[in-house]
Amino acid sequence: MLGRAPLLGAGGLLGGLWVWVLGGLCSLEAGALGAGPRGSPGTQRPCQAPQQWEGRQVMYQQSSGLNSRALLSYDGLNQRVRVLDERKALIPCKRLFEYILLYKDGVMFQIEQATKQCSKITLTDPWDPLDIPQNSTFEDQYSIGGPQEQITVQEWSNRKSARSYETWIGIYTVKDCYPVQETFTKNYSVILSTRFFDIQLGIKDPSVFTPPSTCQTAQLERMSQDCVW
Repeated sequence: MLGRAPLLGAGGLLGGLWVWVLGGLCSLEAGALGAGPRGSPGTQRPCQAPQQWEGRQVMYQQSSGLNSRALLSYDGLNQRVRVLDERKALIPCKRLFEYILLYKDGVMFQIEQATKQCSKITLTDPWDPLDIPQNSTFEDQYSIGGPQEQITVQEWSNRKSARSYETWIGIYTVKDCYPVQETFTKNYSVILSTRFFDIQLGIKDPSVFTPPSTCQTAQLERMSQDCVW
């Protein structure tokens, strides 16, 4: 699960999307949060999420109170992710970025879409795939939608048997194990929630993971999301 944190676009990190890389939040790894045992032995086991896909995401971040949208290319086989901020409305003085995270090289590129100005930032956290950790707790199975148009999903969490609440909840489809939503909580409040949709298997154009030539002279500081006057 992407470091147990969904990517964020201009509004923050992830996947969702990651939180501590793009949004400045602390790392929310499953191990650190203490994923609990499975719900009932022999009943439900986590499915295996696709390792290469493209789609879109909407992320809500409590700190800003805003939703941000982005296009997402996820390549688990090569441990790399590309996030492209989407503009859905005219927001005065908001910069849109592209993020290319190359975990095997330990580096992230932040590229401003309008000017191609580039920042090169070191990744210090290890790769953690966007999936359901094997030691997750099964919470529920239900259908989204209604008659004639519905899809069955499963809900998993890192809840421990000795703890009455969880700090991560992941929702994945039953048939193909596509990610639907990941939510992170702290002190009983949602701090980050990311929804995934329009997923297509495979990477249509692998060159999206290649930084532009401007990154050859990249600066080493992360760029602000605010306009530069």
